[in-house]
Amino acid sequence: MTVDAVREPDDDEPVPDLGDFSEEELAVLARVGAVLRRIRFGTVSLVIQDGRVVQIEMAEKFRLR
Repeated sequence: MTVDAVREPDDDEPVPDLGDFSEEELAVLARVGAVLRRIRFGTVSLVIQDGRVVQIEMAEKFRLR
C-alpha cells in the first residue's frame, strides 16, 4: 500500500486534537516534523511493527546541474 500525496483535509473531515495523541505518538510526530523541516527533495518513510513506529527513514535527493 502506498500513501497518496499530502492533501488538505476535507471540510467535514475531523482534525485530530493534540490531546488525542499519546506521549509516544507526539514524540514520533516531533521527529517526523524535524525531518520534514530538514529535507528539501526526497522521501520519508515510517516503519511500523505491531502498530508502533519503530523506524523513520529519510532518503534525500541531491540534484546536480
